[in-house]
Amino acid sequence: MLALLATAVVAWQLLSSARDREQAIRQQTQHYARAIEAQVLSAIQLSDIALLGFANAIKVAPYTPQTIDALLSSRGATFGGSFWITFLDPNGFAIASSRDIPVKGINYVDRDYFKAHLQPGNQLHVGEPTHGRISKSRLFFLSRRVENAKGEFLGVIVAPIDASSLAKTFENSRLSDDVTVTLFHTNGHIVARAPLFEQTFNRDIHDSNLFRAFANAPIGTIDTVSPIDNLSRIASYRKLPNLPLVVSVGSSSIGLALISQRQFLIASAALFLIFLLIAAVILYALRSFAAAEERQRRYRALYSSSVETEKKLASSEQRLRLIADNLPIVIAYLDRDEHYTFKNRRFTENYGDCDSLQHALPAALYAETKPHLDRAFTGQTVYFERRIRRKDQECCDAITYVPDRDQDGNVIGLFIMAEDISERKRHEESSKLASLMYENASEGMMVTDADGRILSVNAAFSQISGYQPEEVIGHLAYEFTSSHQDIKFYSRMRQTITHTGYWEGEIWHQHKNGDHYLVSLRFNTVFNDKGHALRHVALFTDITKKKASEEAIWKQANFDTLTGLPNRRMFNDRLRHEIKKAARDQLPMALVFIDLDGFKAVNDTLGHDFGDILLKQVAERLLQCVRNADTVARLGGDEFTVILSELKEPGDVVRIVQEILHCLARPFQLKHEVAHISGSIGISLFPDDSSDAEVLIKNADQAMYLAKRQGRNRFNYFAPFMQEASQMRIELANELRSALKNKELRLLFQPIRNLVNGRVDMAEALIRWEHPQRGLLKPAEFIGVAENTGIIPAIGEWVFQEAAALAASFGDGFKVCVNKSAWQFRHEAVGVEHWLELLREQALSPRSMVIEVTEGLLLEANREVVQRIQSLRDAGLQISLDDFGHGYSSLNFLKRFKIDFLKLDTSFSDNQLLCEAIVAMAHKLDIRVIAEKIETDDQLGILMAAGCDFGQGYLFGEPISAEKLHHLLISQ
Repeated sequence: MLALLATAVVAWQLLSSARDREQAIRQQTQHYARAIEAQVLSAIQLSDIALLGFANAIKVAPYTPQTIDALLSSRGATFGGSFWITFLDPNGFAIASSRDIPVKGINYVDRDYFKAHLQPGNQLHVGEPTHGRISKSRLFFLSRRVENAKGEFLGVIVAPIDASSLAKTFENSRLSDDVTVTLFHTNGHIVARAPLFEQTFNRDIHDSNLFRAFANAPIGTIDTVSPIDNLSRIASYRKLPNLPLVVSVGSSSIGLALISQRQFLIASAALFLIFLLIAAVILYALRSFAAAEERQRRYRALYSSSVETEKKLASSEQRLRLIADNLPIVIAYLDRDEHYTFKNRRFTENYGDCDSLQHALPAALYAETKPHLDRAFTGQTVYFERRIRRKDQECCDAITYVPDRDQDGNVIGLFIMAEDISERKRHEESSKLASLMYENASEGMMVTDADGRILSVNAAFSQISGYQPEEVIGHLAYEFTSSHQDIKFYSRMRQTITHTGYWEGEIWHQHKNGDHYLVSLRFNTVFNDKGHALRHVALFTDITKKKASEEAIWKQANFDTLTGLPNRRMFNDRLRHEIKKAARDQLPMALVFIDLDGFKAVNDTLGHDFGDILLKQVAERLLQCVRNADTVARLGGDEFTVILSELKEPGDVVRIVQEILHCLARPFQLKHEVAHISGSIGISLFPDDSSDAEVLIKNADQAMYLAKRQGRNRFNYFAPFMQEASQMRIELANELRSALKNKELRLLFQPIRNLVNGRVDMAEALIRWEHPQRGLLKPAEFIGVAENTGIIPAIGEWVFQEAAALAASFGDGFKVCVNKSAWQFRHEAVGVEHWLELLREQALSPRSMVIEVTEGLLLEANREVVQRIQSLRDAGLQISLDDFGHGYSSLNFLKRFKIDFLKLDTSFSDNQLLCEAIVAMAHKLDIRVIAEKIETDDQLGILMAAGCDFGQGYLFGEPISAEKLHHLLISQ
């Protein structure tokens, strides 16, 4: 009985001990699971904070791969070996990572964490365990959706967490070898386990008692047999709040099983074994209590580990603070009372050390911000921009409010991100301005890639080329050029751009309608950071009209508009060029100066239109007479020149000049009229006559004048005596300028006799020059020089004044004829009022003066000449037409200008019938006829028989002085 009683007592004590140990193991696994939960939550929260920080930074930063890459790789973006950050674009491509692994360009669109964020939402997503695509590590993924201020999907930011690091943490936290720590996903797959991590990663435990128990309650403790090692354990599990993760801690229950299986029949054994059994039981109990003590010790160590974990969490917060303080934007957290519970360093720099929003902002700016703040507290993500003055500068901040919610979805605060976007705004303004300039520039603009493929064109390009942007983008730029340039041109152009990055020139393009146009093109190259060509920017302007205008201006400046021949300017340039060339090659050269004989008569009688036709035909004939290397030019009027270069034979000059004379002598068909002219040619030779261009021209001109004086239609070489004659004319002109001052001019009068009554009723005033060395000079010897040098107006004025002063002494009714140079009518206004004043001073009637003009002057019949002659008629002065019949007489001129006297040329004095016809015609027009140069009685008889009114000539007397004329008038 005693043995049985002892056995019963021992058995009861053993059972009580087993129950106590089971309860202790349950409590220990529950505390253990709570500690493991804290560790896992710490790791996940650290990762999630990093995800939130970078997601919000990406929202406000310029959305470019370069910006995101710089953000992720910035100081503080590394997190040890536990996790890293990767950003995926909206198409699932990785574009940046905080770890130096080659993920850029890899597509993760098939991953569950990417698919989970395709729909709007801001929840943290925990992906199922899997192997990394690049790192091949055992991972599970935390991710968040990234949107911009408008709610548009920007991409997914992912934090791959190394499951092996969690397994190592679990291994270090195991109290004994029979303890297991497991983290599994709610989809039934193991994330991390200690021990046997390698064998159990991603293993499916859907069929386990632990997973079924979790499905019924998120927290609990069960007795179970592990499907991993088939050992019986007491397992406590906990589902992580708001996360699809479960942690479980299992402790072995083998000891309890053994106790329950012991048979109380041991007590029936021999009594002597009772004591041995009791001793064994006592020993076992002591060991069990020692194990319990060990478990308590390890629990305390686990508690210490939890404290360490909290310290690590604080360290993680420090790292988060480091990240936030080094971000280029303001990061803060604002609670419902508008107080800041978190501020990074940039916040303090920008807004100062303020505890509330009202203190951070001026009153006006706070009032502007308040509506946005209220919207954010309703649960909206708000983005806005505001102007603020900071450090005496006008700045612009981009503000983002992201609501923070509790487990029930209530907004408990706001994550605030603020970025100074002043520089970006300035860049945007600059970009807008550049875009406006690009789109509205008058120059065509084109951007190509490094291979010359068109990426963009502006509106001016389309206007110039006719092509719309969609018709050219993607094509090679050279496809729109013209075939005017060959392949070598483009090859040289490309080589220049490759070596210098720049090319400028003119190139022909083809319009869409097929027309070709010339553009001024400028190419510039844009290089990347490595110095490689990235883009080509082309600017071009249609210069077709400009070129045509420049060419027209150049032609107008260098070519005669009528004949198309080089004008005086180009002739001078070519002459100097040919002189240099002839001097270099040591070959003679000739300058031919051509003046047309009879051109003026054609121009005056047939009109300027016919004269222009004649000049064109002359130019054509001259070009036919010379060689291709020779130059034919028109200097003006009817003067032409020919430069005969590279003469190998002296006879070439004579042959070409004779051919020119022959061609000019042939009749010219001018519409329905035929004209006959000839040419007078002067020739000067290089280097014989001179090596200077101006001297050669002057010498050829003098030779031409000599040919004209010798009878025309001939040529003359320049001779030294011509230079002497020219020098004499220059000296004579200089002396003539001082003749008026020195009173060397004299006035003689040739009487004009009335052939009816024989009285002298008129006299012609004739000028003479009493030269100090050469004696008395007639007008033919100096009037031409006076006209060429511009002295003739002063001489003409002197003649009129002197004649008017002497006419007053000749009595009333006597008329004095004064010759007026044609040059004066062409180049200056006749001083009629001044003349009338002189006549009034002398008490003379204007009809006492007769102004003589030549027939050639009337033939010009231009407006100025007509007006000046008419002014004489209006003043009461009479007009006499000299040399009638000498040139191309026109009866219309006699009627038009109301001539008073007509002087009959002496060449008609031997033809009575012709004289009678002219006199009869004049009398019908109420014009009196004066026959001049009468030298014989026969001439006088013919003229008197013809009915001439007046006569003058040596038959009646030579020119006499005013004193002798006065005596003659008194004596008659």
